[in-house]
Formats: sequence, C-alpha cells, structure tokens
Amino acid sequence: MKHTTRSRRTVLAAAALLCALPLVLAACSSGSGAPSAKDTTAGVGAGWGACMREAGFEVEDPDDASVESGVLAAPPGAEQEEFQRAGARCAKDAGVHGASKADKQKWERQYTKVASCVRENGYEDFPEQRPGGISTEGYPRAEEPGFETAVHDCLAEFAPDTTTQNVG
Repeated sequence: MKHTTRSRRTVLAAAALLCALPLVLAACSSGSGAPSAKDTTAGVGAGWGACMREAGFEVEDPDDASVESGVLAAPPGAEQEEFQRAGARCAKDAGVHGASKADKQKWERQYTKVASCVRENGYEDFPEQRPGGISTEGYPRAEEPGFETAVHDCLAEFAPDTTTQNVG
C-alpha cells in the first residue's frame, strides 16, 4: 500500500488559492456593478425598470412575470400612451417577446367582460377600454370606496389569470 503525504504548506496554499479565486474573478469582471437596461442576468423586471427610469419614468422594478405578461400600471401622473410605448420598448430590450395573436384575442374578450362587469356593479359610467386592457387612469370614481373591490372581483371572475402590479 502506497501512502501519499502532502506537506501542510501545500494544503494551506491550495486552500488559500481556492478562497481567493472568487475575489480575483470578481475583480476581473467588467462593469460598474449597477444593472443596466441591457443586463439580462439581473432579471427581466430589473432590466425593464432600469430602462423605464432611463426613459424618465419613476418606477420600481416589477416582478418578471408582470413584464412578461405586459400587465403593468403607469405611475400616477404619467402619460398613459407614452408609458405604454416606453414599456413595450423596454420589454423588448429586456428580451420579452410579444404575446401571440390568440392570447391578445383572449385578453380582448376577457377585458370587455371585465369592463361590462364593473359597469353592472354600480359604475355605469366606467369608460370604454382599449382592446385587451383595463385602465382606471382619469376615471374620477376610481378613488371611491368599493371601486377597487369591484374591479378585483370582475377580474377574478372574467380574467382569472390576470395579475396587476403598480410600478409607480
């Protein structure tokens, strides 16, 4: 039987090298450490949020699923169409591909039913919605007690897969 012995100095040197390797590799990496809109390792939500801030919107980073589904609410005071355009561009830059035609048609049917449901639940003046979406921006009764519950209940009934996230 052959025994191999290593000097204590060799073992300590190897251990020190293994401990120092991550620090050396981190020091060699490029970048400032701050995530950019193009940084895909930070996640879709982080990339989207950084891009939207670069576009002038005060937003927090949403979760990845919200960006991938396209269901994000504009921050208060933001111009809705400008926010949607920038959001779509930032989603594309973050690597999100558009929804299928079938999904868009499904959402249009669902949100038409949601808007009708909201009207049937005491908000008869709830405005017509753009196809495939629901927005309460500019609707003065949106601040009334019970409105949020009505919208939530209608979404749960007619668009159960919908998640919303306010990023403002």
